[in-house]
Amino acid sequence: MQPAAPNSPNRPYSHASFRGGTIPGVCWRSGSAVFDEMFRDGRLVCRYWNANGQIWPEMHFENTAWAEDQPADTFHLAINRHDLAGGYSWLGAEATPDPSAYRQGVSGSDELPVTHGVIRLAHAEAGVEVAVHTRLDGGPFIIRWLEITNLSSASVAISSVSPFAGALWAHRYEEHLPAGLSSPFEVAYNHAFEWGHEGDFWFQPLMPGVFAVDGGKKGRSGWGRPAFWARNLCNGQTFVCELAWGGNYEFALDCRFHPRTAQDPTRLDTPRAELYFRMGLSGYDEALRVVEPGETVTTPAVHAALFHADTDDIVQATHQHVRHVVMPAQIPGREMEIEANHRGYLCDRENVPDILKDVDVAAAIGAEMYVIDAGWYGDEPNQWGNNVGDWHDGAWMKEGGGLKAVADYVHEKGLKFGLWVEIEAAGANSTLKKEHPDWLMTRDGEPVAGGRALDLSKPEVAEFVENEIARLIHTYDLDMFRIDHNHCIQPAGNRRFQGFTEDLIWRYYDMLYGIFDRLRARFPNVVFQNCAGGGGRLDWGTLARFHNTELSDWMRMPRGLKILNGVTMSLPPEILLRTFGTEVGEHALEGDVDTQLRLCFCRPIFRGIAPSMDALTPCLRDRITHYLEVFRKHIRPIMRDGLVFHHTPFLSHQEITPWCVLEYASPDRDRAVAAVFRTSAEGPGEYLFRPRGLDLSTTYRVVLDNRNQSFRATGRDLVTDGVRLQIDRTLASELIVCEAVR
Repeated sequence: MQPAAPNSPNRPYSHASFRGGTIPGVCWRSGSAVFDEMFRDGRLVCRYWNANGQIWPEMHFENTAWAEDQPADTFHLAINRHDLAGGYSWLGAEATPDPSAYRQGVSGSDELPVTHGVIRLAHAEAGVEVAVHTRLDGGPFIIRWLEITNLSSASVAISSVSPFAGALWAHRYEEHLPAGLSSPFEVAYNHAFEWGHEGDFWFQPLMPGVFAVDGGKKGRSGWGRPAFWARNLCNGQTFVCELAWGGNYEFALDCRFHPRTAQDPTRLDTPRAELYFRMGLSGYDEALRVVEPGETVTTPAVHAALFHADTDDIVQATHQHVRHVVMPAQIPGREMEIEANHRGYLCDRENVPDILKDVDVAAAIGAEMYVIDAGWYGDEPNQWGNNVGDWHDGAWMKEGGGLKAVADYVHEKGLKFGLWVEIEAAGANSTLKKEHPDWLMTRDGEPVAGGRALDLSKPEVAEFVENEIARLIHTYDLDMFRIDHNHCIQPAGNRRFQGFTEDLIWRYYDMLYGIFDRLRARFPNVVFQNCAGGGGRLDWGTLARFHNTELSDWMRMPRGLKILNGVTMSLPPEILLRTFGTEVGEHALEGDVDTQLRLCFCRPIFRGIAPSMDALTPCLRDRITHYLEVFRKHIRPIMRDGLVFHHTPFLSHQEITPWCVLEYASPDRDRAVAAVFRTSAEGPGEYLFRPRGLDLSTTYRVVLDNRNQSFRATGRDLVTDGVRLQIDRTLASELIVCEAVR
C-alpha cells in the first residue's frame, strides 16, 4: 500500500459527504468503494453500494424507501430484547478526528488519507443514544463500529447487536443468471469451527431464506473466523465482511427472490433478487452487555468492502489492509524470524540438559529464535495442561539452572528467546486455582471450561494476568511472548448484574485487548505471538494486538496445506507460523522431506529436528539448510509485502483434490516463488503452472528446485505456455523460483 503518484488514478483517497434536509444521510467514499446510507422513517438504511468509485444520480434514489420487512438497516441493535429499528431520531452527522487505534500511516512519514465520521441517533423509548462510527483510509475497506450510551436512569441490556448490516444487492437477474444455476448469489465462509480445520473456506449457493452461521459459541472466534465473502454471479461483484472480534459471533444473509407476476404491474423489471446481510455478536444470555446509566460501551468493528475484481485482486487488497491498517507495525529486522521450539522430542520430558542440546541443533540449522513451549512450569511433572497458572520453574527444570539458564544459553548462542504461557488458564493442579477459586469464570455459579478459565472480566484477575506477563518478560529477558488459549468457554460464563443475566464474553475481550495494548506499548522490542489451540483466534480483532500468529496445530498433509491455502484468503503468509517437525504422530503421512519443508510456505517453526547433534543426519541437515537458504534468499524477501496468488482457491477439507498451488510475487513483479503440491493420487501427475505475478515484458531465470536446473524465459512465454511439471507421487511437490534478468 505504498502511496501512488499524485496523478495516479489509483492514489489513496477518502471522503464523506453529509446530507441534511428531511432525508439526511452520508455518502462514504474510499478508494474505489462508495457506500451511501440515509435516515428515513426512524431507520438508518442503505441506499446503495458501488465498487467502481461511481456516485449514482440522485434522481434514481431520492424516493428510495424500504418496506418494514426489508432488513436494509445499516446496523442492528436490540435493547431489553426490543428491536430499535424504526424508532430512532436523527441528531446529526459530522466528520471528526479518528479516535481508533488503527494505523494512520503505511511506513515512516507516509500517511493514509484517513476520514472518520459519526452519525448520531437517539431512541427515546429505549433511552439510548447511538453513535455510528465509520472509518475510511483510501483502501476499499469501510470500518464501522457503534458507541451505545445509556441516557436513562436505569441499566439496560444490549440483547443483540450487529455493528454493520443492510442491503447488498437488489436487481433483476433473469438475463444474467447462467443456465443450471438456481441462485444469483453464493457465500464462502469457514464451514468448520473445530480444532485443526482452520481455512475450510469455500463457496455454496444461497437459496431463498435466511442463511445464518453461528461460530459455535466457543467463547472465542473458533478455529474458523468471523468472516464471509458474498458473490454475485450476475454482476461479478464480491462483498467481503470481517468482524474484528475474538468472541462469539453470528452472521446472516437474507436472500429473497421476486418472480415475475402479471398481477403486479409496478414491477417492470421482475424477476428480481435481493440480498441483505448482518454481522454481529452472539451469546447465551438475555444480555450481551449491561449498560449502566450514563455509561457508554463500544462494539467491536466490522470491516467490509465491495469489489468488482477477481479473487487474486481481492486477496491483495485484503492483505494490504491487514498489514498496514489492522495489525501493529512489525519490529524492524524481526518481521519473519525462523523459530525452533522445544516440543519436538521433549514433550513432557522437559529438562535443562536436553533442552540445551536442542538449542544446539536449532543453532546449527540456522534458526534465529528458540522458544520454550508448554511444560516448563508448575508442581506436577508431565502435566503441562494441569499446571498452567503457576508460572515458575518446575522441579524437573532445577538441574542445570532452570529456565533462566536456558534463556541465557539461547542468548549466548546468538538466538532470540521466546516463551509460551497459557495466561488465561488455571490448571487443576495449580496453586493459583487452589488459592483463588473465585477467579474462575462461572455460569450460574458453576465453573465453565472444565474449571480452568480465568475470568478476565474481573479487574483483579486482569491485573494479575498483566503483571505476570510483565514479570516473565523482565525475569527471562524475553524477545518474544507467545500466548496460548486451549479451552473453549462453552457455554460462556455469566453473572446476575443490575437485574439482568449478563454473558461475560464481551467484557472478557475488552479486558484481554486492553492488557495486550498496554503491554505492547510498554515493551516495544518484544514480539507478541498469538496462539489458541493452534489457529483458534485468527480474527482481525485479536490480530490487531499481535505481531504474528500460529496457523494451526494440524501438521500433516494434505489438510495442513489446505489450511494455509484457505487462511491466506484473509491473512498474509508472512504472519502465519507453520510447523516442520516430529511433535505429533502419523509420520507416515508427511510426504518427502522437501515437501514437509515446503509446507512451511510462510513462517517456519521447527518442532523436532533431531534429538541431538549426533543424531542429526547429514541428509536431513542438508535439506533443511537448503530450504532455509531458499527461504532467506527468495521466500522471505518476497513475502514481506508481496502479492499472493491462489491457483487452487476455495479447497474444501472434506473433498479429495489433486493439487494445491500457491505463488508469491514481489510488488514490482521482479521476483516470484511458487510451491506446487500433489495432494492426492487423483488424476494425472502432470500440472501446467502459469505464473500470475510476473511482468510480461521481462525476462526471468526460472529455477526448478527438485531438478536443481534453470532456464530463461520471458514473462509472456511463462504466462502463455506455462511450466509443465511432472509429479507422479502423492504428497510430493516442486518449488519454482523466478528472478528477473537485468
